[in-house]
Amino acid sequence: MTLKLIDTMIFWWDEGRFSMSETIATNIRLPEEMLKALKYRAIEERKSMNQLVREAVETFLTAGPGPESPEKDPMEEIIGIGRSGIKDGSSKHDRYLYGKKR
Repeated sequence: MTLKLIDTMIFWWDEGRFSMSETIATNIRLPEEMLKALKYRAIEERKSMNQLVREAVETFLTAGPGPESPEKDPMEEIIGIGRSGIKDGSSKHDRYLYGKKR
């Protein structure tokens, strides 16, 4: 199954300004048979399809630990060891290394 999520924010005019909703509208693409099953389930449970999808996502996200975080890269330990306090070292490195203005 492939889902394609396209997020959009919902805005409305409220007392002279735009306000943002508490939810985000998302389009998903489902195989036809899955969509039919979702519609029937919504009718059986007297819930909206949106509510069923939100419940399924919440169950998925709270069911257990996600994928384990990758091991820490040992090369990350060397980040920052050459700190010199020079703020423009990346753009004017030639001046600091060779004493030349390039």
